[in-house]
Amino acid sequence: MPDSVLRGLAIAAMLSAAYPALGDVVDTGQAQCCSSINPQMPPPTYYGAAMLRENDPRGAWTPHLAVPADPPGTIEEMQRRVDEQEKADGPMAPGLVEPLSGLAAAYLASDRYQDAISALRRGIHLTRINGGLHTPEQVDMLEQLILTMVRQGDYAAADKQQDYLYKVKRRGKPHGSGDTLQATMRYADWMRGSYLADVDQQRFPRLVGMNDLYKEAIQEIEAAEGKDSPSLLPYLEGRADLSYLISVYPGEREGAFPTGAQASTDFSLASGAQMRFWRMRDHNFRYGLEALKRKTDILRTQNHSQQEIADSVLAIADWYQWHRRYAEAVRAYREAWELMEQEENAVAWRTANLAAPLELPKNTVFNPGLIPLGIPNAAAISVRFDVNRHGEAKDIEVLTETTEETEAAVTRAYHYLRNVRFRPGMKEGKVVRTEGVERTYNIRF
Repeated sequence: MPDSVLRGLAIAAMLSAAYPALGDVVDTGQAQCCSSINPQMPPPTYYGAAMLRENDPRGAWTPHLAVPADPPGTIEEMQRRVDEQEKADGPMAPGLVEPLSGLAAAYLASDRYQDAISALRRGIHLTRINGGLHTPEQVDMLEQLILTMVRQGDYAAADKQQDYLYKVKRRGKPHGSGDTLQATMRYADWMRGSYLADVDQQRFPRLVGMNDLYKEAIQEIEAAEGKDSPSLLPYLEGRADLSYLISVYPGEREGAFPTGAQASTDFSLASGAQMRFWRMRDHNFRYGLEALKRKTDILRTQNHSQQEIADSVLAIADWYQWHRRYAEAVRAYREAWELMEQEENAVAWRTANLAAPLELPKNTVFNPGLIPLGIPNAAAISVRFDVNRHGEAKDIEVLTETTEETEAAVTRAYHYLRNVRFRPGMKEGKVVRTEGVERTYNIRF
């Protein structure tokens, strides 16, 4: 194909990714709907980011961060130990690593972040010189370094160290091992939080990077353990969570929560990563559904409990619901209901999962990570509404008094709630309209 044609195709694809369609939602504080030129339903509210229900039954999400190390002495005592060790064995001696780590802990306990970082960097450098570039001996210090950078608010620097920490933990270990699973999931969650907070304004590479983590793990486990291995389950769940992120990229801007692609002014040929992302986005519904169905098939093949299978089928139904594929969603919700028919805990499970509407997604993929989203305003707004059989909030009534202080939050609460996707309630195996739902939401904008 001629270069001019390739360039034209790349420009067209880049423009489609960089600029929202006419029907896409932008947070103007006004009612949102669809463009008459290009009719589209508004994208779903980022439940967990733009709004979060008080006393959410899913429980609080807690990101992983290392616990500060206990300092073995005061700053003066640890500095003296470092000086004595250096005088005895020289500035590059491996024996310096322990007192440097203790010195860093003492600095951190005193909130002297930059001094702690300097001590940790020196200790890590010595460890690499004496043990090799990817020696596992540096893991604890790397985690303390990341903790210190996060406390200092230097998220870009912490991001670079997270990448290196994953490489060190991953080196020479198969994806089927527990240590590698933990390292992969923690790194993927860091990337998710960095994406949501828009740390470096390079958003789609984060999604591509998360996809690569899961894809590499899935392929490696399949080759070593087979396509029905239970070791695949957490990675398939991660791939499904990623699909939720991709499903609204690019899209609306809710309050100060950045969700659109950055407009590109470079119309050269698209990079390989860009082309891969466009493919991920274009086929995202299928990729998410495949991950969820594969998980369900593995649970069945490995003879997992009916409840685990029913939970997995519910996730499939929620994915259909998220995309407004109501007929498929209803069938899947009914299948999940029927799977529990003969189980002793059927009533309790149905009550917990299907009796009342639930905001989607059920996972915490849109919940902020360790990095703040930069949203300056928040307010608790109480509302009463119905949820129809399609999982849409109807007849919304704001119970919180509208004052000058609450007006902006009340307006956003109303518009956010209109675009929340709900798992509808069920009675006797049928999807029903649920009336008079009362909830309080924390609104961020």
